[in-house]
Amino acid sequence: MRLRFIGSTSGGGGCPSVYETDRGTVVVQGWKLDPDDQAYGDVRDMADDEDVLEVPRELLERFAPKHAESNTRLVSGAAFDELFTTFEHTARRLETRTHYDIENERESFAQFLDGEEVDLAWFTSWLDTMREQTAAGKTVARVRVVPAELTDYLRYELHLAESNTAAGEDIRYLDRETANRFVLPDRDFWLFDSSTLAVLHFTDEGHLLGAQIITDPAVVVEHARWLDAAFHHAQPFREFVKEHPPR
Repeated sequence: MRLRFIGSTSGGGGCPSVYETDRGTVVVQGWKLDPDDQAYGDVRDMADDEDVLEVPRELLERFAPKHAESNTRLVSGAAFDELFTTFEHTARRLETRTHYDIENERESFAQFLDGEEVDLAWFTSWLDTMREQTAAGKTVARVRVVPAELTDYLRYELHLAESNTAAGEDIRYLDRETANRFVLPDRDFWLFDSSTLAVLHFTDEGHLLGAQIITDPAVVVEHARWLDAAFHHAQPFREFVKEHPPR
């Protein structure tokens, strides 16, 4: 079983924390009760291989996974693309993966690895959209959380970022150690106008399945706080690329 960190109220990523598992369950990191605590007598029908932990109510209120409700929906394709032309002020993203499997990128990624000139014809539509949105006074920005040693794909992304920034995007880089210190979530998401959250879901190989759209104010505010911390501590593209040339 593998765990994916969801959140913590500890201030440092330790106890108490909530995790999702790779088998559809949830794991809570909490405090053990004293074996002689009277609470054990209040627990109903506890088996020998079971135990109970104590966690703050706030932990579950803030981070416990919730079933889809009226303020949550899953979108993909054209419905997802529309988010980037209909937002009014800001579109901010946190990127945490070390590899993405995007069909349109595969040929140019191979060109990059082979040291060839990278054909960006597939990228034109996105860059045109970014120019149009930023020319209208809107902000598009993202923080990429990266390991100390960049993967081939992250070097490829860094190469492409020259075109992203030329089209008006603000791209920054945050080392994984700092991201962990500030307990940033290990998942990708976009936040539009500080009101509409799009949590991105991927296969293990990095193929985008879709975006979970969430408008719950408490969830949105939490993700906005994470973005604020990420952008405050991240390094601008121009500085980062000087220290980490992609080729």
